[in-house]
Amino acid sequence: MRKGIVSIIVFLLFALWASAENTPEQRAAKAYADKNYQEAAMIYDSLINKGQSADLYYNYANTQFRLNNIGKAILFYERALVLSPYDRDIRRSLEYANTTITDKIDGFHTFFIVEWLQEIAKIFNSNHWAYICIGLFVLGLILVLMFLFSTTMNIRKIAFYLGIVVILASFISLFFSFYQKKYLTHNPYAIVMDGSVSVKASPSMAGKELFILHEGTKVEIIADIDNWKKIEIADKRTGWLPAKTIERL
Repeated sequence: MRKGIVSIIVFLLFALWASAENTPEQRAAKAYADKNYQEAAMIYDSLINKGQSADLYYNYANTQFRLNNIGKAILFYERALVLSPYDRDIRRSLEYANTTITDKIDGFHTFFIVEWLQEIAKIFNSNHWAYICIGLFVLGLILVLMFLFSTTMNIRKIAFYLGIVVILASFISLFFSFYQKKYLTHNPYAIVMDGSVSVKASPSMAGKELFILHEGTKVEIIADIDNWKKIEIADKRTGWLPAKTIERL
């Protein structure tokens, strides 16, 4: 009887181990290691349809780069970087992928204070900033109560000034939370997915051609009309592209 129970337990443990060794992520990783990039891409694509993560986007981008789909590779490196902005592997891979594209345009630049604030906002995601906001706000309320009810003058002074700082920090955290949420859901940047596309002076195929962009180039969407997007590139040139030729981050 005991031997039978032990056998069943061993069988169940082996079955669990075997199933754990055959997850979609592991099948994709094995396919990639075996240089079966098409199969790996298909598995990662199915996983992306179920959820998102920086690692998943990064691995999918690697498979697309191996398949020479540079536009899609850069798109998913960029998406991975949005979720994990300080990951060195993602940054290095994106930088290398950008060296392979046709259009050599310096990256987008913003006023240094705005860029500094954006870098601070990227330290945490939207939810984490919201939790920080709530925590600081509660702490601020406690300090306000200390100021109102304490009978010691020094404590009242400390609570007053510290309370102002903490509540101000709470509102700043709230701003960063909204900024990160908006950046994730309404990212203004996109990647050119077509091999080459003509940028028009007006939202029409009959419009005057201004210049040509190639696969993998990053653009900023600044307006849209019907199936057209008005874009700006890093050197400040603007024009119109068919919406189907680019994909938003």
